[in-house]
This record gives sequence, C-alpha cells and structure tokens, in this order.
Amino acid sequence: MLFSKSSHGLLPADEEAQTWFGKLKFGTTVSGKFIVPRNLKFMRKFFAMLHVAYDNYDWPVVDYGSGTCLCSFEKFRGDVTVLAGYYDISVNTRGDIRKEPKSIKFGKMDEAEFSLLYSEVLDVILMEFLNNWKHSDMDAAVDQMLGFS
Repeated sequence: MLFSKSSHGLLPADEEAQTWFGKLKFGTTVSGKFIVPRNLKFMRKFFAMLHVAYDNYDWPVVDYGSGTCLCSFEKFRGDVTVLAGYYDISVNTRGDIRKEPKSIKFGKMDEAEFSLLYSEVLDVILMEFLNNWKHSDMDAAVDQMLGFS
C-alpha cells in the first residue's frame, strides 16, 4: 500500500491503500512500518513499457481442446523478467526446476537494480517481441501512454 504526505496527513496513493483506508472507522489508530519507496514514476514507466510491448505484439492464439488460450499480461511480465535474467530457481512437487521472476516490489529491489532491470527488459522486448522497433520507438510510445506527448 502506498500513501502520500499532504497538508491533511497521509492519504492513500494507490487503489489497495484506498480500499483498506476506506474500511477504517474515523478515529481508528493504526501502526505500521513505513519506508520511502523508490521512484514511483519510474515504476509506472516500467509498466507502461510492458503494456506497450504486450499490446503491440501479435500473440498467437493456441487451441487446447475445449477452447483457445492467449498469453496473459502477467505471464508476459514474468517471462520477460526471467528472460532478462531476474529470476529465482524453485522446484515443483515433481522435482522440475523452474525459473520464477524476481519480485519487483518496492521493498524487494532498490532503485539501481530496478533501473538495470528496466534496461534489460527493454532489450529483451526489442530483441524477442518487437524486433522491428528501436529504443526511440518505445520511448515515444511509453511517453504517449503516460500522456507526456
């Protein structure tokens, strides 16, 4: 959950915080551990980049017997994170080794590592998914999505 400082105190800054905060009765005292997260605008830029890539890739529709299936955004996000080299190894119940994407939560990755992740994921996207795009094409599309152009 994210909160922002205002002249009226701390205010919810994301949907999760708004939902939680809205359930509290007036005058309720709460305690918590607070940290100043890394650059929230950069996190938004990262997700905008992922959405641009996901929305502009020609995804194959796979038939699986009783219907069709398409890669989800969350699966795509995890896959490009793994392809960029940001993963942990896990083992399932059958003993199969799997690469699980590292968490990009604010408390799990500092600004420097997140910046490197952004760059590596961008390289993966441009090599594997949008190989006819350049960095400048992605920058322009992300800026447009975020309303900067």
